Amino acid sequence: MMETAGLTVYVAEVDDVVVGTATSMVMPNVTYGCAPTVFVEAVVVLARYRRRGIAQAMMQKILVDARAGGCNKVQLLSHKRHAHDGAHRLYTSIGFEPEAEGFRFYLTEHPRHAPTRFT
Repeated sequence: MMETAGLTVYVAEVDDVVVGTATSMVMPNVTYGCAPTVFVEAVVVLARYRRRGIAQAMMQKILVDARAGGCNKVQLLSHKRHAHDGAHRLYTSIGFEPEAEGFRFYLTEHPRHAPTRFT
């Protein structure tokens, strides 16, 4: 991962303990004046540290970095199961707008169900 161009892993720490992560990937884009797009994945905070602004701080840092990098758009997917656990409220409170339907196609490993919390 460390040698992947355009990939950034954000880590949140409390008292020298990693309590959250988020990953972003910058991708060149042929639309929007060729300004790059940032894709965000794996925004996860340990359950006992949620609702403290940690995910919001990581997302704000991603937005700052995206602006500094001349990006036009930041895009993320959040599973439908997170509609009622606060994740979607977090994203809309920052200014993200739900506007697309997401699709997945697993080529190798297909999880029976994704973990709902990071412990």
